[in-house]
Amino acid sequence: MHNDRVTRSTGTTLAAALVAAAVALSGCGGGSSSSSTPAADGSSTSTPAGTSATPQQSAPSSSSAGVVDGVKLTAQGSKLKVGASATVSWQPNQKKTGVIKVSVTKLEKVPISTFSDFRLTGAVRRSTPYFVHATVVNRGKSDLSHVPVPLYLLDGRNTLLQSSTFQALFPPCPSRPLPAKFTRGKKATVCLVYFAPNHGKLVAISFRPTEDFDAITWTGPIAKKG
Repeated sequence: MHNDRVTRSTGTTLAAALVAAAVALSGCGGGSSSSSTPAADGSSTSTPAGTSATPQQSAPSSSSAGVVDGVKLTAQGSKLKVGASATVSWQPNQKKTGVIKVSVTKLEKVPISTFSDFRLTGAVRRSTPYFVHATVVNRGKSDLSHVPVPLYLLDGRNTLLQSSTFQALFPPCPSRPLPAKFTRGKKATVCLVYFAPNHGKLVAISFRPTEDFDAITWTGPIAKKG
């Protein structure tokens, strides 16, 4: 697989209680790709084949950007096992650079019935849900309060999927951004929810904030829950 081109599209899905987004990744041949995300009202948003949407997140311009004294970034392209940690830098927005140590600690495949309290669309009912557990430590100078955890699920269709967020409380796996007052030295344990479309499979968890970033990935055993 060549991670040489990424297009991104976002849209509401599932139901009024749940919001998800997807990122389409081109195939190994370097051809064009497109993605389409169904909305709650049955419509869809898409990125036409052959076009590239501007990423919502942008990485520092060099490997040393955003680094603080004594903090060494993990090499791009690193392939890690679940339980291992990586230190990464990215820009959640144009005014802020984040530096975190992130460890993917557990992967879980869960039944769609886990979300029986939510009104799900037909497309979501045909997806495969996953819980991804991770720990995050702020190693940089920026306050990362309420910043989304920059991890994506790579599925068997070579598609990067953003974690879903809930408007209602979901105790089994809150799938929330980083907590308030997440300043340097603070640590958080998080659980993120992903829906792989069309009964898709989790291949890896990926940190890849921009198109030209050689992804850092985690792989490992996937536990079955429920």
